[in-house]
Amino acid sequence: MIHIKKHYNHDSYKDGSYSFDKSQFYMKSNLINDNFKTVKTGTLNVCIIVLPGAKVDRNSKDNQSTVPNRVKRDIAAANRIWKQYEKNQLIQGVTFTITRSFVFLENISGIVSNAENFPVGGASHLTMVQAMLKTGRKVCQNADVYVFYMNGNRFGPINFDYSSTLAVTYNSFPLIIMTNASTDEYLLAHELGHFMFITNRFNETDDPEPFHELDGNHNRMPSNLMFPTPEFWPIVPEITSEQIHKALNSRVFYS
Repeated sequence: MIHIKKHYNHDSYKDGSYSFDKSQFYMKSNLINDNFKTVKTGTLNVCIIVLPGAKVDRNSKDNQSTVPNRVKRDIAAANRIWKQYEKNQLIQGVTFTITRSFVFLENISGIVSNAENFPVGGASHLTMVQAMLKTGRKVCQNADVYVFYMNGNRFGPINFDYSSTLAVTYNSFPLIIMTNASTDEYLLAHELGHFMFITNRFNETDDPEPFHELDGNHNRMPSNLMFPTPEFWPIVPEITSEQIHKALNSRVFYS
């Protein structure tokens, strides 16, 4: 199933889905010979793709492979928060590396230029996602997850309760979409958290402290990085050792 995580500007949640065989999208985990011990550290390879109109604080004279300032900031925030230290010594944590960053100056055939026009639901949605993954795999051959920065201040239409979707992480595809409105520096760290939970090698995809029974992917504490909306985050959101431990059980660290 494809499930879309929708992050609103207030506390609400919706989910859409499609049927498909997800086994072709994630690498197999070597669990046959695994003693089920959790690694203390892991590296997640991130491919960054910037589409025309995305606000990423880029100088127009920059090379297309130069990592934009906003992306540097977002990845740096993710690297700060997904680690646990004790007496200045790393206890456990995830390192996020950019395998490649590429800025497209012209629209890509088959992909809408503005996230606000992204088709939500139906075959056209799946076709769009597949086109994005195809583009991602051309740009980066060895990435664990593809992050697209897109033009537009929301993903899809405004919702029935007047809320907006700021960023999206797919359950069954290694794909994250960031809009121009997803400006909080820790929002990509939040989305990467979803990706690591979703790819749990034991299929235990819920947050250690679930938001509620209909939304187990988020954390119940407003100050926590994995709370459904950044509206209530402090300047630096909180994260628990249990969340980092769970993130380290992503299949990507055992393949």
